[in-house]
Amino acid sequence: MFYFLIIIPVLTFYILLSFIMFPLHLLTNRKLGGIVFRNCSRVMLKICGVRCRVEGLENIKPDETYLVVSNHQSIADIPIIGANLPINIRVLAKKELFMIPVLGQAMWLYDFVAIDRKNRRSAVKSLEIAKKKMKHCSYLVFPEGTRSRDGHVGKFKSGALILAENSCKILPVAMIGADKILKTGEFDVHSGEVRVKIFPPTQIVENESRQELAERLNKLISDYIESEQS
Repeated sequence: MFYFLIIIPVLTFYILLSFIMFPLHLLTNRKLGGIVFRNCSRVMLKICGVRCRVEGLENIKPDETYLVVSNHQSIADIPIIGANLPINIRVLAKKELFMIPVLGQAMWLYDFVAIDRKNRRSAVKSLEIAKKKMKHCSYLVFPEGTRSRDGHVGKFKSGALILAENSCKILPVAMIGADKILKTGEFDVHSGEVRVKIFPPTQIVENESRQELAERLNKLISDYIESEQS
């Protein structure tokens, strides 16, 4: 709880800063938002004593946009990826986060996209919005749809992978240890090390369905995590 109480004013500072710097964000072709998000994430991880061991940075070209696909262990996944991937990245986030005063408005201004998991039609519209925005930023998605409670990778859903169509580059990412940093349903942040594996980019192949793509990515990430944890 101690770390969580420190994070709140830090997050508040960066949210207010984002409003002040929004005109400059537009002038930089919407790249400033990614810089603010990355620095905010790094500061929060530093405060909490979270160390990240990253493998595969050579697989990223900073000026390109990707659909970042990762396993989901904790709320801490977002700042962990935000801090360590050197790209202009945003998140497909559940709509409830956009209802938080000030934070929700900042997320909307900086091209984060709200997903209503209970309304398929609304979710599809949100994904179409994100697809248009991918001309200037990458998006992070968690195809499991919910956080893992035991560290193992759950089944990937194919819905968000609609963003992989039209020759979009997919960047698979595996995380190990994020569930120990911030456990589901808790506000007690623990210091420790998280391992991040960035795989070479891939794309949806000819005649491959989104479900087949989901299964392929699921196997890639889960096989790696299982092998490292065994």
